[in-house]
Amino acid sequence: MRAIDLNGATRDVLAPVCRTCDWWQRGRPAEDRPASPSPRLTWEYAVEAEAGFFGRALLDGDKVLGWMHTAPAHLVSCSHSLPAGPPAADAFLLMCSYFYDEQYLTGFQRLLQEIQAALKHRRVAALEAFAATRSPAEERFRGYLREANLFNPEVLEGNGFRPVRRVADVSRYRLELATLVATSRRSRSWEELEPGAAAQPV
Repeated sequence: MRAIDLNGATRDVLAPVCRTCDWWQRGRPAEDRPASPSPRLTWEYAVEAEAGFFGRALLDGDKVLGWMHTAPAHLVSCSHSLPAGPPAADAFLLMCSYFYDEQYLTGFQRLLQEIQAALKHRRVAALEAFAATRSPAEERFRGYLREANLFNPEVLEGNGFRPVRRVADVSRYRLELATLVATSRRSRSWEELEPGAAAQPV
């Protein structure tokens, strides 16, 4: 199993519905937004130019299991008008997640750790995410509640996130990346960003 960066060269691993989705870029009414032949592609280029990637995907061999999108908060227009927003200026925003098996929690957590490691090595201060204030017990294995465009708060808390603001049924969570420490099984992100790193025990 391996994780790869999402960028212009790898975006074809995304499902068609994700390749064209611009929900997170809709921060203003359509009539007030600059005309663009492809708002989604324009956004991807901007995020990649600043951060080097706009998310990561998890693969098992050639099979794509799922992916997550992340970007500097100031490049995610919609986040500034959401309840419990806006995200902090020093943070990246974990925007959304798509797994073909929505209850594959181990894969969700693995990919989340990959993103955390990649951002830490880019010296990003924090990762934030919007989550439901609470989730039903039957959803405990779903990291992302796709129908609500919100993350599962219990899963975020289990991975080190802490709530920073709540408005009605939406909470904003934050993970201070400086608090993360390396473990015996290092993320592939660390190995890719550190040339010549020795193999680590699993």
